[in-house]
Amino acid sequence: MRGLLALVLSLCSAAALAAGAVHEYQLDNGLKLIVKEDHRAPVMVSQVWYKVGSSYEHDGITGVSHVLEHMMFKGTSAHPAGEFSRIIAENGGSENAFTSRDYTAYFQTMEKSRLPVSFELEADRMRNLVIPEQEFLKEVQVVMEERRMRTEDNPQSLTYEQFNATAYVNSPYRIPVIGWMDDLESMHVEDLKSWYRKWYAPNNATVVVVGDVDPDQVYALAKKYFGPLKPSEIEPAKPSRKAEKSLCILQSIL
Repeated sequence: MRGLLALVLSLCSAAALAAGAVHEYQLDNGLKLIVKEDHRAPVMVSQVWYKVGSSYEHDGITGVSHVLEHMMFKGTSAHPAGEFSRIIAENGGSENAFTSRDYTAYFQTMEKSRLPVSFELEADRMRNLVIPEQEFLKEVQVVMEERRMRTEDNPQSLTYEQFNATAYVNSPYRIPVIGWMDDLESMHVEDLKSWYRKWYAPNNATVVVVGDVDPDQVYALAKKYFGPLKPSEIEPAKPSRKAEKSLCILQSIL
């Protein structure tokens, strides 16, 4: 019995060591860093979360956060279009991104020693993205087709979109993440550039690293690659009592 108990305690202890603690840091330019140790396999996941999504948008530019997510893979002066994905794949990694109401996030999964590759690429496109008009015009068409396929040609998705637009009368949560078609059709490249300059900055970003890593080494790498980036001026969001009322209305409906 004691032997079994000792085995269980040993396994629990090993699991706790594998999981590791969560370490939080903040750079001088405002960037937040969260590191979670997990030593079960020699891999890591690196993420960059920007605090901006569809709930930050307004009529006329809805969908701009999602379109910008697409354009983030179009390159910088140092890494032209296609280079980001090629380098990640060349290093045996995988990547993706997503846009939500409150955040836009980018992530890569790679062997642990490749973390500097991920940091160098993400730091570069955080402040140095190139947004050519011709690339934008092509990509916004891709997003419009995505909207047709996922929403307008899907009765369930279309109904849910209309439900949210009705329920969240006074809240920006009424805005679909992919944007309204009219706004996508009339969007200009300058809308994207302005959105990028304002929100894609170290003081509006959180970098998360999970895996077989040393927290202090990750912090040193973050200072090396993200530390030199300049913050932008971001005004705190004003509190909205209207949003609370909309939530109460939605809860009463449900």
